[in-house]
Amino acid sequence: MPQADMEAATRKAVAAQRECSERLRLPVEITNSIGMKFTLIPAGEFLMGSRETSKQLNTAFAPYGAKKPVWIKNVPPSRRVRITRPFYLGAHEVTRGQFRRFVDDTGYQTDAEKGDRKGITVIEFVDRETEVRLDPEGSWRKVGFDQTDEHPVVGVSWNDATAFCKWLSDKEGTTYRLPTEAEWEYACRAGSTTRYSGGDDPEDLALTGNVADSTAKAQFPDSKWTIRGSDGYAYTAPVGKFRANKFGLYDMHGNVSEWCADWYDAAYYRESPSEDPAGPATGSHRMYRGGGWIYYLWFCRSADRARNGPAQRSNYLGFRVALVPVESGTHPPNRTKSRP
Repeated sequence: MPQADMEAATRKAVAAQRECSERLRLPVEITNSIGMKFTLIPAGEFLMGSRETSKQLNTAFAPYGAKKPVWIKNVPPSRRVRITRPFYLGAHEVTRGQFRRFVDDTGYQTDAEKGDRKGITVIEFVDRETEVRLDPEGSWRKVGFDQTDEHPVVGVSWNDATAFCKWLSDKEGTTYRLPTEAEWEYACRAGSTTRYSGGDDPEDLALTGNVADSTAKAQFPDSKWTIRGSDGYAYTAPVGKFRANKFGLYDMHGNVSEWCADWYDAAYYRESPSEDPAGPATGSHRMYRGGGWIYYLWFCRSADRARNGPAQRSNYLGFRVALVPVESGTHPPNRTKSRP
């Protein structure tokens, strides 16, 4: 996509965000009672999915280690999707500190901390000889590397993420939930149709997200999929350290993958409604998006889709929260207006 066309598309998205704010008398940014910041996502139409085929993507990413079609396969074609209602989406991924507030308030035990299958999946090195293991003592409190309360929470399941949303909804007196896949990709793209919200070049990810880079390669010298640039973090980064997209959302590419609301079904993506697709009614796996700190670069694309069981958890998977519904002339309670 020519740079001028991409800039025009993202300007149009920003203008739609501003127009939505003015028309519905809703602030563009709000902050809730526990300090979570949200940004207004306007209704609109976008091209969901990849504009490139599996073959084209494998060729494009060959310099970064995508030398076999098995790495990038079964890429569904793009299609027009419309989001009919505006909503708010967390500007940042949910942090350890915010998740700790939930646990301290409720005494909640995560899936990793209870039952017969305790622990989390820990990735310690990513290559064809990746060591992926279950740490039976792991949880959101112990993820295999150092984190502060400003880092995104990981080691949480889809079940844990939805329990957090329920607690927050009860606390705030409004509705919080996980975004749908379509909402997530629409918000991530912010008007763009390129591989990433900032363009097609993986090297630009050093400015917009925490992915496998030269910092990671210094720690894992045998890695073959890293960008040449450095984002300064081999593991997770504190939220908001990189450039936001045009909607004001941070870390949509990299840092941690993010649970979405939808069940997974291979056929649904092609057959789903063109307006507000919410995923199939049932399934065995839930969707997640965005890529993470150790991900292959093609898995950090706006269009990439991944899935896991709702009780699964790992040290690269977290979530962000949507705030809905948005109604004309109303605002969520307990919020502080940040930007008109």
